[in-house]
Amino acid sequence: MIEVKTVSPDILHEVWPTVEPMLKRSVEASMNDYNIDHMKLYILNRSLTLVVAIENEVIIGAGTLQINNQPNFKVVTITATGGRGIANKEVFTQIEQWAKANGASKVRLFAKEAQARLYRMKLGLNSQMHIMEKSI
Repeated sequence: MIEVKTVSPDILHEVWPTVEPMLKRSVEASMNDYNIDHMKLYILNRSLTLVVAIENEVIIGAGTLQINNQPNFKVVTITATGGRGIANKEVFTQIEQWAKANGASKVRLFAKEAQARLYRMKLGLNSQMHIMEKSI
C-alpha cells in the first residue's frame, strides 16, 4: 500500500535530498514559471504543501499542492509530481481526501496532452481547458 503524507516545512531539510530530484524533473518540464530553488522556498513559506508517497517505508514519489480560494469554491492544484508508480487511483484518492479535509471541492492539475490522456484513463479526470502561451 502507498501512503501519502504531508511534510512539515520544519523538517523539509530531512526529505529534500530524496524529493528534490523527483520534483526537479517536473519543474523542468513545466512552463518555467519557477525553478526547484523557488519551489523549495514556496514550501518553506507554506505557499506550497509538499506531499510524499511512501511504500514499504521508502519515499517513492513526491508532489506539491497549492490551495486556492475562488469566489465560489476552494480548489487544490497539484503543481508538481515526481517519482515512480504514483499516477494511480490509490494515491489520487488520498490527495482528494486531503483536499476535502482542507475545505476544497475540486482538485486541479495542469498536464500536457499525453499526460492528460493518462490521467483521463487512470484517474477519471476531465480536461477543462488548455493553457496556451507565447513568450514575447
